Amino acid sequence: MIKIGTSGYSYEDWEGIFYPQHLSKKNYLAHYAKFFDITEINSTYYRLPSPGMFRNTLKKVSDDFKFVVKLSSELTHEREKTEASVDQFRKGIEPLVESDQLITTLAQFPYSFKPSNENYDHLEFLRKAMPDIPINVEFRNEYWIKEETFDFLEKHSLGYVCVDMPRLPHLVPPTIAATSELGYVRFHGRVKEHWWSPPEPHMRYDYLYDKDELEEWVERTEELGNYTKNIVILFNNHYQGKSAKNARTFASMLGESQGKKDFSEDDDFLHPGRDLFSS
Repeated sequence: MIKIGTSGYSYEDWEGIFYPQHLSKKNYLAHYAKFFDITEINSTYYRLPSPGMFRNTLKKVSDDFKFVVKLSSELTHEREKTEASVDQFRKGIEPLVESDQLITTLAQFPYSFKPSNENYDHLEFLRKAMPDIPINVEFRNEYWIKEETFDFLEKHSLGYVCVDMPRLPHLVPPTIAATSELGYVRFHGRVKEHWWSPPEPHMRYDYLYDKDELEEWVERTEELGNYTKNIVILFNNHYQGKSAKNARTFASMLGESQGKKDFSEDDDFLHPGRDLFSS
């Protein structure tokens, strides 16, 4: 199983590119689900979810649609209100668990999160607090990339997230590993000049991968498939629909049909107005 989609879908700057002009935001997900069968919910990073939120979300997709839910920043960045926060997060995602549509959760840690006894303890805390919930961990600091880390993740049934991001000192380089039953790849773009201090938040993710860059990951995905047959690939270079275009192109390159839409270059996947296919 390989599932390919985007990190988030509720972007107003996708209107006229991926979404038809004037499409109501409440219909975004239903439209998205015509083309992809997985998405990553990022709003939970900023606000802890409620069961009602996900019960409503499930009404907009078919039963085979899958979700990744990003852990709250209270659990990955602040790491202070952890016990109450993890309980609320766990209760909030219960509708996805009950419907068997939660494929995993994403614990994305900041660059400042470095290997230490305290941080290993925090990872173990998350595992013990949600023993029945799959968790994949994304590191931003290259000091985590060592056998000790992978052994720890595997021992605690925590999945590793492979990343593509700018090649900057001490950021995590492309590293292929699977420490649970689910392989996970995230694409962030390669905007070096705006990664640390973008003048506008979207500028960090304003990047369109070309086919040569994606081809590198076709080979890496095949390598990842040697460790696990279950892989999710999500594109976070979301500005103006670039993640959707790259996800579609990458699916074609992998020979994955997605089962809902033919990913051929001459379809109407993106809407006219700003032609991302001209590149």
